[in-house]
Amino acid sequence: MGKEPINKHVGHSFRLIHNGIEHYFSIHNMESFGVKLTMSQSAILRYLYDNRDRDIFQKDIENAFQISGATASNTLKGMERQGVVHREPMPDDARKKKITMTSKGKEYHEKAIANLKELEETILMGMTDEEITTYRGLLERTIQNLEAKTGKLCCKKNNKK
Repeated sequence: MGKEPINKHVGHSFRLIHNGIEHYFSIHNMESFGVKLTMSQSAILRYLYDNRDRDIFQKDIENAFQISGATASNTLKGMERQGVVHREPMPDDARKKKITMTSKGKEYHEKAIANLKELEETILMGMTDEEITTYRGLLERTIQNLEAKTGKLCCKKNNKK
């Protein structure tokens, strides 16, 4: 593994894929909706949408995305400045703020879903159903392998309250 060129390493391929997704995302999502959200901020909007039937707090965001309190706070502040989320202090503890999507956030989320579907179609373009199944399985195994080694990556264990 030490003598192979960098472009032959799996990690390098993942970096290129990540960069390609970021670039695709910025072209098709961010500026076209009048809000310039990062992929992380859009993922948080998706999380809020998927969990709209329950109260969400910053700690939930930290756990779901395995980020620090400072990172979550800064990310949410940026989202609040752009008008896509609202943080409402709880009456019993003003330090604890319930996070909700605004109508602007919901509108952005609905449009972004269509773009995410197109992104996935682009990524899987030219693959057979069998190849897609294999690809998804290999990606899942990669995540599991890394999680086993690092204790991170998968949100399932972090939903503790």
